[in-house]
Amino acid sequence: MKIAKSYFFFLLLLLAFSSSCKENNTSKNDKDKALKDNSTKTMNVEKFYWEENINSPLGYPVEVYRGGLEAKDGSYVSLSLGPDAGNWGELGSGMSSGEKPVPNRLNVTWISYAENIFYDIDTEIDHDKMVKLFKEGYEENNKKWGRRKENYRTIIVGFAPGGVAVIWLAGAGKQVEIGRYQAEKITIPQEEIDKLDSHDKLLFDEANVKRIMSKESFVPLEVQKANQNKPIPFGLWDTYRKQYDWKIDFVVDNGGKVADFSYTLFNGERDEIFPENLPEKTYTKRAIPKQLSLGWHDQQGQLYGGSLDFNEKEIFNAFAAIYEKDPNAKATLVLTVNKTNTYLTVTLKTDDKTIALKENNINIFKSRKK
Repeated sequence: MKIAKSYFFFLLLLLAFSSSCKENNTSKNDKDKALKDNSTKTMNVEKFYWEENINSPLGYPVEVYRGGLEAKDGSYVSLSLGPDAGNWGELGSGMSSGEKPVPNRLNVTWISYAENIFYDIDTEIDHDKMVKLFKEGYEENNKKWGRRKENYRTIIVGFAPGGVAVIWLAGAGKQVEIGRYQAEKITIPQEEIDKLDSHDKLLFDEANVKRIMSKESFVPLEVQKANQNKPIPFGLWDTYRKQYDWKIDFVVDNGGKVADFSYTLFNGERDEIFPENLPEKTYTKRAIPKQLSLGWHDQQGQLYGGSLDFNEKEIFNAFAAIYEKDPNAKATLVLTVNKTNTYLTVTLKTDDKTIALKENNINIFKSRKK
């Protein structure tokens, strides 16, 4: 009887051991599979060479308190790059270039110094659009190397008053808007502030906020004077994003020829148009132009160059006048070089309306090279 009972317990012990081994093997296999899947996932994440960058409108500096750009593989790029004060859509504060996965989320808390308000955002961003643009690149007319494929190299995150966040993908001579996102106001708990080091605590110091807004390296004196006693123009940076159907015609008199042409739009986008594509044959839906850079040869082959900065109020009024009755109208921006190659006339026109733009800041120079 004792032998039978001992044998019975031995069988139970053997079954328990076998079951434990099976469970351990299953658990180990599951872990190995998970590690393998995660490794495969990491290996399959495409990487591109780029630098992170933050930006803000002139006169409205910002600083990221915490957060940055997050990728699907769990990697993270901080946007805590110190105070930024630049021009909307232009390169601002940057940090590290290198091969990195393309982000799919923007998760940031920042301070808008002009408002003395913190904003917080945690949102999906257009990862697929950026991957596509990184892969495709674009053609650039490089003055040294001629035409060649160029790659986007910077992801810019812009922060404007009212919690507006805009992301652009930028390269030499070209910049494309990826998306516009909206943040919410946030109050940082005092117990969190108390735990910060002395540097980070400055973001919550009223005296430091005033110092940033009064320091000329952050807000130029002329901008401080222009903005004095004026309300913050909330919504302005969304009006910059409004698009219209228009095209460009660049006319050089006396048998001259276009050499190069590029433009920057108020929404921060910029691009180059090759000479053979001017005048543009088709209308393109895009924002209002802010700046132009152009070059041309006269009949003898002499090279001239120029730049044109539009008067913001004048050109916005011109587009409003053209499109107020018909939002689907199609307009042509006509640039004409005079016979002496010393001046440009600019008009915005449709089949039944022409508006002269006279308040532009135009610079023309004669190149030493032909």
